[in-house]
Amino acid sequence: MRERIQRRRSMTEGLGMTSAAPRYCMRCGSRLTRDSRASMCAPCRQLSGIGSDHAPDLGADFWYTDQMRDSFASRDMGAVVRAYRYHPAHGHKALPQETVSRWLGTVTQSQLSRIESGRNRVDALDKLIHYARSLKMPADLLWFELPEEGQEAPKRSGDIFALPDGPLVAATSSHTESALADSLLETLELYSKMDNLAGPHSLVGIAPQQLRFVEDLLSNARGKDRKQLLHVGARYAEFAGWIYQDTGALNSAMQMSSIALDFAQEAGDEMLISYILMRRSNIATDAKRPELALKLADAALDKATRLPPRYCAVALRQRAHSFAQLAQSDECAHTLEGAFKFAERSVDSEKDLAQYCTPEYVEMEAAHCWIELGQSDKAIGTLQHSLAEWKPEFRRDLGLCLSRLAVAHASSDQIDHALIVADRSLEIVRDTKSFRTENQLARIPGILINRGAEDEARRFDRKIRSLKS
Repeated sequence: MRERIQRRRSMTEGLGMTSAAPRYCMRCGSRLTRDSRASMCAPCRQLSGIGSDHAPDLGADFWYTDQMRDSFASRDMGAVVRAYRYHPAHGHKALPQETVSRWLGTVTQSQLSRIESGRNRVDALDKLIHYARSLKMPADLLWFELPEEGQEAPKRSGDIFALPDGPLVAATSSHTESALADSLLETLELYSKMDNLAGPHSLVGIAPQQLRFVEDLLSNARGKDRKQLLHVGARYAEFAGWIYQDTGALNSAMQMSSIALDFAQEAGDEMLISYILMRRSNIATDAKRPELALKLADAALDKATRLPPRYCAVALRQRAHSFAQLAQSDECAHTLEGAFKFAERSVDSEKDLAQYCTPEYVEMEAAHCWIELGQSDKAIGTLQHSLAEWKPEFRRDLGLCLSRLAVAHASSDQIDHALIVADRSLEIVRDTKSFRTENQLARIPGILINRGAEDEARRFDRKIRSLKS
């Protein structure tokens, strides 16, 4: 045995596999452990600021490397921040974007990602100074002047300017961001009305573009203005998620709703957090992921005692959908009873995002659950009652309600009724191109075949296929 061990040692030494030379912490000079791949010992890594709200003071050995000098020479703050994060001093893993965005305090992780990739460029002098001060960059490496310590950073160019031989003119005021936030919310209301009438396709490019505009505003906003813009950003991201959902781009819908949740959580808005969690649950049911949908609906109800009644109602409605997909009829019925009780209560504010969740709305959503649970006869009367009270400005959802009624008629062997109602729904979906409505109509041929109506199934299937041509 000893001879074998000795032979192995001789072989490894002959191959150059001798023990590595000792390595030392770049910060304090202590010897690093043999298996460490970091450039700093554990105590120094703690001192480096990971987990803190402020960036650490890093020595000259960090800043004056070729890698950092080259990034500063590019005059691109995104390149500097990226080089900062990937500096070997942080070890074999880059410093997380979440950590650096926390140190900067003015950008989210997703914004920082766009800045590093070059999609968003930091050009304004006040922003450059903020980044340099927050990350404690050496002044002699910068391509711009830092104000003296304690001196206020200059205002953005264009905030104040002088007329030739005339007075100073203020281009913006302290109320500009608030006025923009109010205007953006008013615009969002118009987008919502357009979506209800014409469907999502005309808004697919607009909503994300407006969201990017809000993110740009956030990069300079402070205090109350920032909180108000965070609310606006969450609303636009949630709406963009809805638009993507109704076009069938469910992954993009989830991504947008995740951005919405980040904004709402930073703003500390419990009602908006609950609403967005409910929306994420709704996307999950469209993706046929009922277990995830149920967890998200439960999370939306986590602080139910502090939520307005309609927020609870719409989250319970979503919980019922999850149970319907899981074929748990008793739990579904019990949850719908709770949704009805909350929906019957009055709305606290005109700004209540869930004010649409009336008893009539819950009744229509309950019918969808009955269809999922194979109780179509129960659903037909409910849907007919809802349609009798329908408001024409909700045309896109009229198509959805008709498609659900057509499915219920087909499942109840009422073939002629199913085809008449389905044709009405098809007329609307040709204009609105609602993915949810198309999904419901696409179920009908299979149901008709199971009931022996093969010819009708083929004819209707051709009509559905024509939607995509």
